Amino acid sequence: MRATVRKYTSEPVSDTLLDNLLEQASHTQTMGNLQLYSVVVTRDEAMKERLAPAHFSQPMVTGAPVVLTFCADFRRTTDWALNRHGHPGYNNILSFHNAMTDALLFCQRFCDLAEADGLGVCFLGTTIYNPQLIIEALHLPLLTFPVATITVGWPDETPAPSDRLPLEAIVHRETYVPYSAERIDAFYSHKESLPENQRFVEINEKETLAQVYTDVRYTAEANEAISITLDEAIRRQGFQGDFSLGKRNPRPESLECDIVRFQNKKDRWVAFVGLLNGRPYEIFTGILDDDEGIMIPKSVSSGHILRRVLKDGSRRYDFQFMNKRGYKITIEGLSERFNPEYWNYAKLISGILRYGMPLENVIALISSLQLDSDNMNTWVSGVSKALKRYVYTVSSETEDTQNAQNVETIDD
Repeated sequence: MRATVRKYTSEPVSDTLLDNLLEQASHTQTMGNLQLYSVVVTRDEAMKERLAPAHFSQPMVTGAPVVLTFCADFRRTTDWALNRHGHPGYNNILSFHNAMTDALLFCQRFCDLAEADGLGVCFLGTTIYNPQLIIEALHLPLLTFPVATITVGWPDETPAPSDRLPLEAIVHRETYVPYSAERIDAFYSHKESLPENQRFVEINEKETLAQVYTDVRYTAEANEAISITLDEAIRRQGFQGDFSLGKRNPRPESLECDIVRFQNKKDRWVAFVGLLNGRPYEIFTGILDDDEGIMIPKSVSSGHILRRVLKDGSRRYDFQFMNKRGYKITIEGLSERFNPEYWNYAKLISGILRYGMPLENVIALISSLQLDSDNMNTWVSGVSKALKRYVYTVSSETEDTQNAQNVETIDD
């Protein structure tokens, strides 16, 4: 019986073995025999460090000899068609689902083959939580999307298999049979009685195991927030028909920016709030007056956030302001100045802002987050305060617009 392996020995996984397993896995089922997938093999330590924040810095990402990122890929098929005078039309949600299914089949087949050869693997569900970080790190082009990540190596542990529901809980004969309260009790009683799960309930101060999953681990608020950033990333990669092939999301190269300072425990922090049409569009945060932080004059309250596209295709965000003498001063690499955990949540919040969720809802969502450390919770509180100042401004502008529309309607 298989088990997830998170600890690996230092013994390398040879290219010969890895390529052989990937070649065998490529014979799995595929839609229309198009093989709508690609896999990015990561061995370089620096690249693993770059990928780690996307997976919430789980130790197996940097500890495994190999990290595999399986991608839904309609880019290759589209390029093939264009080079053969075809007329591809794969920038839509159907194509995304077909490619995602292909990639997951390829991934699962690889896992089966690798485990049969004695390797250990760990499936990282975080891949679709932070897809944009992975897209940028791996330089994924339009019509590709990361859907699964696997860490691979020779096991340095013998973990017990995870508990599973009985077969009758997941198998339906001929038609789907609804679950009665009695059947739920029968199917979940074993899982709920396990000492490790009872301990899980206790340390989270809940009454039931189900509450741990719904109220702590996978909350509605978090699911909605991640869904927004996921949808944005899918659209940005060209899959929902809103973008012409070869074009990026039209984010201006320069955004107006307000500086908002706040306290996080004993540290002084600064938030760079990028504005589009006067509304918060993205947010960057960092520590003030620290060797590794951001030093900015107290008199500076605004400026611009500049997006730079580097030669390798990656993006960098700089802050530029005018000093008292009228000279432009640029602070380069805002994103590189943050603790990766803060940066991940800032990316998540920016994704929600860019999607256009009402600010009151954004602030309510951020305020509802219950994170693992007091520092993170204090930081979240500071970000909420930084955004609250815009609620009245945006609401007033919306009300003015509605009033103008009402006048026009009356005049008509």
